[in-house]
Amino acid sequence: MHKTGFTSAVALAVIAMVSTSPALAQDDAAPQIAQCIKAVGTYLTQRENPTVTGPERVGRSLLSLTNGGHAFLTDSASGGVSGFQPFSDGRGVWRCQSAADGVETFSAMILDFTFPTDKFPDPLIARIDIEATVQAADNRLTGKTTIRFAPLAGDPMDETQLQNPIEYAFTGQRLTLPDAP
Repeated sequence: MHKTGFTSAVALAVIAMVSTSPALAQDDAAPQIAQCIKAVGTYLTQRENPTVTGPERVGRSLLSLTNGGHAFLTDSASGGVSGFQPFSDGRGVWRCQSAADGVETFSAMILDFTFPTDKFPDPLIARIDIEATVQAADNRLTGKTTIRFAPLAGDPMDETQLQNPIEYAFTGQRLTLPDAP
């Protein structure tokens, strides 16, 4: 193939890739996300479990919200804690619920996967539903998380397949770069 044919083939491949991109699937959410544009960012979150003592009492995570409607979650407990399997990072979507007077409220739905252990040999899909509020003035986040599990071959969008709900409240702070010296 000569150079012009190769360039055309590459251009067509790029167009095909972009037209099927998951980011474009979020285009319907774009105007709605724009209402909560100040919520976009990455937050260091903290949750406390008052029924637990020791190092598992406090959990931390990184929650990232993109202007394309994507949500990403990395949790300090992903290696597993007492009574739970280890799990992967999570990926999902979010949308604005309301924005007024510097307060932005959003919902997110994130999925991750558990890894089998001797005690828990069946891998699962975890569905993480988040309802949270961002205080734009001080970049603070507060919210509630509900985690439910579906069989690995199940459908995490089917409410009837989700089991064993776990709920917790959390707080967070947006990550910002310090001023340059």
